[in-house]
Amino acid sequence: MRVSGRYLLPGGTEHVCETRSLSLAAIEVLAPQSGLLGDPVTLYLDDVGPVSGAIQTISADGFTLAVDVGPERLTRFAARLNWLADQASGRADQRSDPRIVPTHRTVEVRRADGRVLAGTVIDLSMSGAAIAVAELPPVGELVTLGKRRATVVRHLQAGFAATFRLPFRPETFGLHVVL
Repeated sequence: MRVSGRYLLPGGTEHVCETRSLSLAAIEVLAPQSGLLGDPVTLYLDDVGPVSGAIQTISADGFTLAVDVGPERLTRFAARLNWLADQASGRADQRSDPRIVPTHRTVEVRRADGRVLAGTVIDLSMSGAAIAVAELPPVGELVTLGKRRATVVRHLQAGFAATFRLPFRPETFGLHVVL
């Protein structure tokens, strides 16, 4: 499964990457630069989040990372891999997520250029939100809704709809949720 992202090598150098394969134990990374065998690496994968480990093998076009995360993070990582597999096979339709109107509806919308807009949550699902704002960010722009990163996917009459980079987990989602 191919997932884009970036990785951080010892010494603080950061590079873009793409995965060739993902499992709970190891991740094959297509990368322009590799560290040394055993070096700690943190991957920041789109739609997955951070994954830490150590370089297990080095190849001409990247390296294999031996995944080293705690049990709680491993459970979340497994859920993300299942979600990605469902998305790739067309089995999951995120638009079918139930929508709620949370108790706390005010939200700061941080634009890619750093400007902050006042927004109001129209409705919310585990995978995205509809936000009322006075100034519409363009479709495709990466925004931050409160503390959650999202991508603007369409404009609405009074605002915009955005898809979260990482959906809420069922145990953290409900009327009490604050973006």
